[in-house]
Amino acid sequence: MAGGLFAIDRDWFDQLGMYDPGMDIWGGENLELSFKVWQCGGELLCAPCSHVGHIFRKRSPYQWPSNVNVVKKNTVRLAEVWLDDYKKYYYERISNNL
Repeated sequence: MAGGLFAIDRDWFDQLGMYDPGMDIWGGENLELSFKVWQCGGELLCAPCSHVGHIFRKRSPYQWPSNVNVVKKNTVRLAEVWLDDYKKYYYERISNNL
């Protein structure tokens, strides 16, 4: 589920803890929220008849740290929080390239 292209009940989003405050800017939040929904008894539904648009900006409104790969940092956090014994497969996949 793409992080910026979904609809969710506000109360359910609150109950799930919203977005993980330990993640920066963007990248991995889609997976993290998908894990939360799945592990907490919800379900992800695709509505094939729906239409969603996404307008890209010319520039990012965020200040990106120059010495940090934010997406990798976020996905490492995702692995550490949600994958338990399976996080080794994540680290193997990225060849321990942190």
